[in-house]
Amino acid sequence: MHVVSPGERGTPEATGAKSGTLSSLLPGGTLPRGAVVSAGGDLPLLIALAAEAADGGAWAAVGLPQLGGLAAADAGLDLACGLAVPEPGGRWPEVLATVCEAAPVVLLGPVGQVALRTSRRIAARLRRSGTMLLTWQDWPEAQLRLRVAEARWDGLGDGFGLLAGRRARLVVAGRGAATQPRHAQVWLPGPDGSVQLIAEPVATAGADVVPLRPVTAG
Repeated sequence: MHVVSPGERGTPEATGAKSGTLSSLLPGGTLPRGAVVSAGGDLPLLIALAAEAADGGAWAAVGLPQLGGLAAADAGLDLACGLAVPEPGGRWPEVLATVCEAAPVVLLGPVGQVALRTSRRIAARLRRSGTMLLTWQDWPEAQLRLRVAEARWDGLGDGFGLLAGRRARLVVAGRGAATQPRHAQVWLPGPDGSVQLIAEPVATAGADVVPLRPVTAG
């Protein structure tokens, strides 16, 4: 990974959030710039969100020493465009503020309880820079909250087999248009390492063919 200079950062328009599997579940079908999106403590979800948001462009990770290069690359993050600060220490808000000026997509690891004053100060910085902050933990006043309600790995039998993919039930909620939670079954990751929707059967009276509905609201 290398340090992304302000000149390499690009603009939110040039590095707009990718329209992908996860963003298709959100109001408007895109991940919001200049806002906070929390991943509910799920690292694969956090990485997948970052890969869609960065779309091959610049990104940064603060306070995530457990983020391996292989996992990041497999998810679609370009390691040559990444900046990592694994151990920001107690001054993480200052470190985060600086990093947000250098990268349009920033991942933040667990930092403990966040004071509302700190949250609002960071929110103001995000709005000015257009940076998207993806947090491992829940976050005060996050615009969107995604979480894995349940998950299981496929591919293992009774003491044999290989992990093929993780099936997860994803819940998406938030503020504004996202007040009504959405639910979806997804591969996170799938057998090929990507994130994919899993179609759910919907019973239809009098029909021989059962239509598929990948996302349900409620």
